[in-house]
Amino acid sequence: MFNVLVKYFEKFKFKLDRHTFHWLIFIAILILVSSALLIMLVEPDEQFSNFIDALWWAIVTATTVGYGDKYAVTLLGRIISIIVMLLGIGIVGGITAKLADIFIEFKRRRELGEVEAEYTGHIVICGWSSKAKEIINQILNEDLERKQIVLVADIERDPFLDNDLIHFVRGDITREEVLKRAGVQRAKSAIVLNADENDATTVLTVLTIETLNPDIYTIAEISSSENKIHLKNANVDEIIVNNQINSQLMVRSALYQGTSQVISELLSNESGNEIYIFTADNKDIGNNFLDVFTKYKREDDIILLGIKREDQIITNPANDEKIQAGDKYFYIAKTKAK
Repeated sequence: MFNVLVKYFEKFKFKLDRHTFHWLIFIAILILVSSALLIMLVEPDEQFSNFIDALWWAIVTATTVGYGDKYAVTLLGRIISIIVMLLGIGIVGGITAKLADIFIEFKRRRELGEVEAEYTGHIVICGWSSKAKEIINQILNEDLERKQIVLVADIERDPFLDNDLIHFVRGDITREEVLKRAGVQRAKSAIVLNADENDATTVLTVLTIETLNPDIYTIAEISSSENKIHLKNANVDEIIVNNQINSQLMVRSALYQGTSQVISELLSNESGNEIYIFTADNKDIGNNFLDVFTKYKREDDIILLGIKREDQIITNPANDEKIQAGDKYFYIAKTKAK
């Protein structure tokens, strides 16, 4: 029984005073059992006819609950009751204080990012900046079955302490032991931000992540397009070049006014339409893209932008492009269709 209790509290990942906790539980059980046996010896049979009734009396007496359904009627029985009350207050108080210390310590360590993340299928975000905060808020606003996020950053305290959906792990994002504490080996996807504007940090972080979990879907941010080759060699799934995207968007907006507003609406989930993706229906396989485009616009009021076919992205496919098994559609809609 003692080992079961200790193993339960060990999940909080901090040092538990096993000796003290063992003795508190042992003494509590000893007092309850011995007092139950003693009360059966000194009290009439009609008052405590079996050990279960006596143990019940011992528990409610030691915890000073005192339901009154079972009570001592003899002088010796009342003396035993007083002793059980006094001892019970001390033992129960000690156990309660010990448990309070455990949870306070756990909360402190969680705030400092020292608690290991034990999730599966979560999203890991590496690096902290105002952009990271915006990304996290966008994920939380999405209509997802699982929104569990693990933030890995070398900052002092958890910036989302009151949000149970966000788990903070403190440390250098390039360190293997830090990423293991974030549960990267069990994560669904990882976003590596270029928070320090050092592409070498991003590359090293991605290499470590891919080593720990080759199946993870990684999105990495860099400042220079020259370093894209390093990320591709590291099997990064998507690469975002900061300056390149900003400059391209500015050019398109200068040439075609309003472009930035359209892109902003599609990328934000706060209002308007957004970009989503879903797997092609079996009924669509073999049909022309124009036919399925018309079908989804008419039936679901969504606009298909293109097809993701394995590692290939086909935007604005030809009208007679045949839909294949495993194809996924990129589409625009006000709400998630599927």
